[in-house]
Amino acid sequence: MKHRICGIIGIVITLILLILYLPPLLIYQIIDIGNIIGYIVAALVLVFSIQELVRAGADSGKRNYDRSQAGGTRGKLHRQFNHDMGRDTVLIERGGLGSFTADRSIGYDGDRTSHAPAIIWTIIFALIIAFYAQGLIRIASASTVTATESGSETSLVILGCGVRGRRPTRMLRQRIEAARLYLLTNQDIVAVASGGIGAGESISEASCIRDYLTSSSLADQDRTFFAEACRLHGIDAEQIISDNGGSVPVIDAHRVLVDQESSNTEENIGNAIKLLSDGEYPSSSLVLVTQGYHLYRSERIAAYKGAEAAGFTAPVEWWAEPTYATRECASLLYHLIDISH
Repeated sequence: MKHRICGIIGIVITLILLILYLPPLLIYQIIDIGNIIGYIVAALVLVFSIQELVRAGADSGKRNYDRSQAGGTRGKLHRQFNHDMGRDTVLIERGGLGSFTADRSIGYDGDRTSHAPAIIWTIIFALIIAFYAQGLIRIASASTVTATESGSETSLVILGCGVRGRRPTRMLRQRIEAARLYLLTNQDIVAVASGGIGAGESISEASCIRDYLTSSSLADQDRTFFAEACRLHGIDAEQIISDNGGSVPVIDAHRVLVDQESSNTEENIGNAIKLLSDGEYPSSSLVLVTQGYHLYRSERIAAYKGAEAAGFTAPVEWWAEPTYATRECASLLYHLIDISH
């Protein structure tokens, strides 16, 4: 019975994993290390489930044999090694009616059960749990600020994450609108838009961020992104838009500095710190705009480079978070191994 229950639970977990990791592939054809890891875990759980269901079927056959030999009711089973025959035998006792000896020659597999598969699967699942735990615990410990928390010596850093042609990806647009909200509620700070030009990008990520923050026509394209950022931080987007004459407010261009040279998170933050310190905007602390799963590593990188930092969370769709949070678990593990050498 326990093998059948484990098999059914495994099938359910496999389906849940597919629901969590397939949408990025099906909706946007995104193949990422995050969902690849998810598919591998789902495949392992599926193999475990099939093995458990096969074992449950084998156990069912043995139980049927027990009943047939014990007069329709399962007797007490006692394994013993028959030295004359050189193999295990099983004694099935019927209360007061004697006993039967069953062995493989008459259809009962009396070999001792090996615990090796259980040990191997325990190790595999322990490693999977440890992989997710080391990442998710640290992701959850990231420092965050609210839209109204700032200081005169604080600067905003908007981390780039992809442009398609000249348009931001959904994830980048979510960061842009979160940055817009923070800049609107903190009028005395500047922002650094970061990110160079990658494959499939006609303009740099930094230029795209600046354009969407400062252009009224671009800001009003799909204002649901701005509403989503406001809702995440408990602010009334409709009130802000109404106060601005029915349009999404734009940010003054002089408040947006541009770093078009960076190609990863470490360069995003390092170049932003240098750009701020070399200019007229020395900052004692940074507010990093990115999705929640990305904040912890970004803050650690900033600390490594000598800057105090906290995060301002950008929205993320439910179907994207498992994939990118898993990728972040892998990045954090790599970062942990890298700094230990």
